[in-house]
Amino acid sequence: MNFFKYLICLSAIVVLFSCNDSDDDEGFGIEISPEANRLNREGGSVVNFVVSIQSTEDLRRYRVSENIDNGGFNLLKEADISGKFYSDFFDYTVPDTFDFGLHEIVIKFSTLDVRGNLMERAKVINVNVTERTLTEYGGNTMYSNLSSQPDAFDLLNGSSKYSSDTLAHIRDFTLANPNDSLGKAWTSPMPGISFVRIGSGGFDYGNATDQNVMTSYEAGVKNDTIRNLKAEDVILTKINDTYVAVKLVLVIDEAGTTNDRYFFSIKR
Repeated sequence: MNFFKYLICLSAIVVLFSCNDSDDDEGFGIEISPEANRLNREGGSVVNFVVSIQSTEDLRRYRVSENIDNGGFNLLKEADISGKFYSDFFDYTVPDTFDFGLHEIVIKFSTLDVRGNLMERAKVINVNVTERTLTEYGGNTMYSNLSSQPDAFDLLNGSSKYSSDTLAHIRDFTLANPNDSLGKAWTSPMPGISFVRIGSGGFDYGNATDQNVMTSYEAGVKNDTIRNLKAEDVILTKINDTYVAVKLVLVIDEAGTTNDRYFFSIKR
């Protein structure tokens, strides 16, 4: 009987120490709110992360990094820290420049302790883009090709060019004439670019999205050269995989050719 009592006491001691060891490990690591590992968010929204870290060793460094569509991790935040506990409030703004489709962002939180041990925890943000409002770039000018001013334009970079530059996407197409009149016609120095012209009121330029620009361009009558341009016309085009909308603000045809020009806005 004494032997059995000894075994029972020994078993109780083993269970007690096992429970204590388990309690020592409980709660250590990286805890993040929101708790869900996958989050569905829209572009431009903000995710408010609350990060709580507990370690058995003194902490040394804290990092937050992002990986967008498997493009590699970029460091967003780094801080030297100390102690066995650390908290952070990290606000992440979801990019609003994605193209159509489903995109994945991995936000990785990591710590390094004084012994070189690494702890990591990640959250995945899914962004499903069905339509994106285009950004407007105003104040653009292109001159007549009979002037000495830049007579072409790069629609993607928003920069003035000369028609001899094959990186330009549009250029004025004015032919020499007795009245030195502005030709009010555009073409492209770059092969393969076509235009769809929509008259005043025929396209909602103010609320242009990549979806309705694409739809209107693909459904429209395409031309390599567009003529009889006037203020309020909207010109749609496709450059590589980017759809662009251009709205003419002013078409100025003065005496001579020096100051003949177009003022226009770009959405892309």
